[in-house]
Amino acid sequence: MIRAILAISLMFCGYAQAESLKDSVPNVAVVGEASEDVAPDRATLRFGVVTERPTAAAAAADNAAAIKAILDDLKTMGVADEDMQTQQLSLAPVTTEDRDAKGKVKTTTAYRASNMLAIRVKPVDKASDIVGRVLDKGANSLEGVDYDNSALDEKRDELRAKAVKDAERRARIYAEAAGLRLARVIEIRPSEGYSPVARSFDAPIAMAAAPAPGGTSVPLRPGVQHVSERVSVIWALAR
Repeated sequence: MIRAILAISLMFCGYAQAESLKDSVPNVAVVGEASEDVAPDRATLRFGVVTERPTAAAAAADNAAAIKAILDDLKTMGVADEDMQTQQLSLAPVTTEDRDAKGKVKTTTAYRASNMLAIRVKPVDKASDIVGRVLDKGANSLEGVDYDNSALDEKRDELRAKAVKDAERRARIYAEAAGLRLARVIEIRPSEGYSPVARSFDAPIAMAAAPAPGGTSVPLRPGVQHVSERVSVIWALAR
């Protein structure tokens, strides 16, 4: 508890000192930015099997068999167990009503089983082939694909450093135009209201116009991810 209080006190003192310096010395505050388009190197595919049968047992059994066939096939394509995740599993009755020629309502109850998967694919070029294979193996529900880059943390660190350099460049322009020079840094902080996270892509999966010989063809385009960092820096000014 004492350490926590001491840490909070030090943070408060540092903030108070920065505020005091901003009030007591000439300063310039600028926002530095850095961004880069990054090519995704992995994809997460979201798909599954939806099965409707007259009984709950039949729906569950047939659905499980279809999912097992898909998972076994994915292993032959080099997808590891840790890259396959069940994200949704459900079994529920489905009631439909029909009217005969005399207007009498007939109620029919079936059962729908659903098993949705998320599969992480690397390298990203394999995603098209895998989507086609799971469709051939019985997947009948496609929810989309997310693209990502496995080195985003390192890329963000690079951009943070570049953002600080960009802030310094801008601050120096202002200072020299006013006949001053940059002195000590008073404050560095990420810009408020900005989350330094790469833009997320959620691309719908589009079926090809016609199956390719020997299997389904599903063209996918990973595009790029736009990664940005912004930082606010305050410098004291001197003559």
